Amino acid sequence: MFWRKRKASDFRAEIEMHLQNEVERLREQGLSEADARAAARREFGNVTHAQESFYERSHWMWLDHLKQDFGFGLRMLRKSPGFATIVVLTLALGIGANTAIFSYVNAWLIKPLPYPQADRLMVFLSHDKKKGWTNNEVTSAADFLDFQRANSSFQQTAAWTGWNFNLIGDGGPPAFVEGGKVSWSYFETLGAKPILGRTFTEKDDVPGGGHVVVLGQGLWQGRFAGDPGIVGRTIRVDDEQRVVIGVMPSTFQFPLMGIANMWTPLALTEKQRADRNNSWFSAFGKLKPGVSEAKAAAESEAIFVRLEKEFPTTNVNVTQLVRPMAKQIGEEEGTTQVMICFWIVGLILLIACANVANLMLVRATRRAKEFAVRRALGATRARLVRQVLCESLLMFFLGGVAGALFGAWGMKWIESQIPAHIRGYLVNYGKVDLDFTTLAFTLGIALLCGLVFGLAPAFEGSRTDLNSPLKESSGRASDTKRGARLRKTFVGAEIALAVVVLISTTLLVKSFVNSVRTSPGFSPQNLMVAQMQLPKTRYPQESTLRNFSDQVLQHIRALPQVISAGAASSVPFGGFGETVAIAAVGKPKPKPEERLGARFTAASNDYFSAMKIELIKGRTFTSEDAPGGSPSGIINQTLARQLWPDEDPIGHQLEYGDHGAVCTIVGIVGDVKMYNLRSRPERQMYVSLSQFPSSSLGFVARVAGGATEMGKEIRDQIWTVDKDQPVSTVEPLDTLITVSDAGNRVLTKLMVFFGLLATFLGSIGIYGVIAHHVSERTHEIGIRVALGASPLQVLRMVLMQGMSLTLTGLGIGLLAGLAAGKSLASLLYNVTPGDPATFFCVALVFALVAAAAAYLPAKRAMRVDPVVALRHE
Repeated sequence: MFWRKRKASDFRAEIEMHLQNEVERLREQGLSEADARAAARREFGNVTHAQESFYERSHWMWLDHLKQDFGFGLRMLRKSPGFATIVVLTLALGIGANTAIFSYVNAWLIKPLPYPQADRLMVFLSHDKKKGWTNNEVTSAADFLDFQRANSSFQQTAAWTGWNFNLIGDGGPPAFVEGGKVSWSYFETLGAKPILGRTFTEKDDVPGGGHVVVLGQGLWQGRFAGDPGIVGRTIRVDDEQRVVIGVMPSTFQFPLMGIANMWTPLALTEKQRADRNNSWFSAFGKLKPGVSEAKAAAESEAIFVRLEKEFPTTNVNVTQLVRPMAKQIGEEEGTTQVMICFWIVGLILLIACANVANLMLVRATRRAKEFAVRRALGATRARLVRQVLCESLLMFFLGGVAGALFGAWGMKWIESQIPAHIRGYLVNYGKVDLDFTTLAFTLGIALLCGLVFGLAPAFEGSRTDLNSPLKESSGRASDTKRGARLRKTFVGAEIALAVVVLISTTLLVKSFVNSVRTSPGFSPQNLMVAQMQLPKTRYPQESTLRNFSDQVLQHIRALPQVISAGAASSVPFGGFGETVAIAAVGKPKPKPEERLGARFTAASNDYFSAMKIELIKGRTFTSEDAPGGSPSGIINQTLARQLWPDEDPIGHQLEYGDHGAVCTIVGIVGDVKMYNLRSRPERQMYVSLSQFPSSSLGFVARVAGGATEMGKEIRDQIWTVDKDQPVSTVEPLDTLITVSDAGNRVLTKLMVFFGLLATFLGSIGIYGVIAHHVSERTHEIGIRVALGASPLQVLRMVLMQGMSLTLTGLGIGLLAGLAAGKSLASLLYNVTPGDPATFFCVALVFALVAAAAAYLPAKRAMRVDPVVALRHE
């Protein structure tokens, strides 16, 4: 039989040797080379075919064995439909949760850039070497242009800034369109192609260049009904006539810019190109082939060291960092929550797999006699291990298929929980779908878990002891100490993991509840908000801006449902805002780089009363703060404490802005949260909208209860003043708050589900082990009862075993929960990572759940009939 182990090449070499010998013999008899070879092949052909065929069968015999094992496993599962159903459903929950969350990890973190050669795309970040802060914008236009000319690492570079456009005319109402102003190389650097027309050229990207615009497919189809003749058509953008030169496909998105449906050339003026003081746009580049990130970063640093020497006034301690674009996107808001979910569902999958491994161990114990008979008939231990592993892989594969279906539903559910506006923004992060990568992940994780968690049952089922199982007169076999230890280990691990999950989810849910309950500094109930950006071409002077805001406020206040109304240059949770440098007049003047910053808002006289922002001291704006008068200012409590900690700020003067403007403090108001309920109070200052008219405006109207659906009425009043003025949003302020906190709301719902799922799976594990233990000890329990043990003593005995397992896993889980809580610290609001109440409640809840899970088999043990139990084998 030795030849069965030989390779195919050995057979073929021997056959070729015999064939060549036969050819030479025939040639000696006078045949030609061709005739001799043909005759030899006829003679050896059948033998060759038979030997090669036999080899192929023996060489691939392991495939036949695998087919047999998988077929046998499938038949065994059909004989145990209840067992198979429980295993598949358990795995479907764990694998499905992982599939759903991984789809977001895949779309947002693994492949968030749908561009060719995306790994070569780098973003540029300005960095202060002394202070250590990093800004997403470039240092300045002049610095970027110098870097663009001097670097040799990048094939191409591009600049961009987000922009909000006013689209007017075309027979439709005025529209507010989100987009960006970009350099001519923007699309080319990303490798993006239009579906119609062209993108920008260098000639377009100069002041007065081409007055051109590129549209997004959504805007083209929605606003212009997909007009195929849109290229070359003139439209009115920000009161300027622009020619449409191209349409980008809906699949083109730039995550760092956000939603974008319109692009115009950046067109830097000569003044802007020479400016080294202001940072207002961002940039990125594409590395040349073969150039590494490290080399590009080193070159960037060298260039900025030279610029620091040439321009010490503006460039001291300033440099430019080079970072992969995919990495930068991975650090954007929202990705941290996704990764937290991914790690938690990973723990849940381990819990589910441990549950399945326990079930398979119990099943292996019950099949001990079958395995012993097969061993006695000559089956090797390796063959039995392989068979059980095949059954495990088959079950995990079926669980993976069910998990993919469950994951698809989970993706749709998560998407349904995200507000429509946020869903539109998240499109930029890649399409979330069951694509090939996600399906490969699902299948891979199912088979990997099947292999890893099937090893213990496989080796336990193939144990070498043949005597005990074969001596059993019944179809059952008694448990082994090794198997019992394995099951207890799995259950202890389940409990520990479930406790970690429950602690993590409880901390996150408690954090969200705290943020919802916190006061934003105003009353958002029954408050409508309308936001807009006035074009400078139509409102070039302060008087025109002032007249517009006064007239709109007059019209809104005339509505019967409106109780009060006001206006400001930016409203809380809106899209506009400005920060200025500040300094207290009369105190030591800080260096320019050491000046504090404050949120700057121009507000109307009735703004604070309409918003119900608390007046702490002094007054709000009145008719005294008229145009041309002495500038008045109002500050919040945080700014007052920081600049005047031991004195009354009223009457003091505050210097603000780059040009050293000064205002007199007339009032102090409460802190207002502008963008996030979880944010710490920031410095805020307000000036009178009458004295400082603004082109960005947010009108707020407090309406009668139940009359919050007033968007159309308020929009109509604005269009009564200016029929061509687009309005970005008209909606309740509550909606803006909900949208801003949508990610945390979805995260909280997921955490509640994950916490319940982990607790359920952990309790099932305890129940399974105790139930099997009771079944194994039925004979012993019968003896105890026959000798006088009371039902309560039996109950206590079984419960103590379940609780000892629970307490061991609980202790390990609480220690691991401390570490998990620290890793979540950045996501927590008004909750400490080691919150005692959370840990106590989790321990208590899980102890009660575990007691309930152990009580059911314990109750069954109490009712054991001694006569029946003594006959039990």
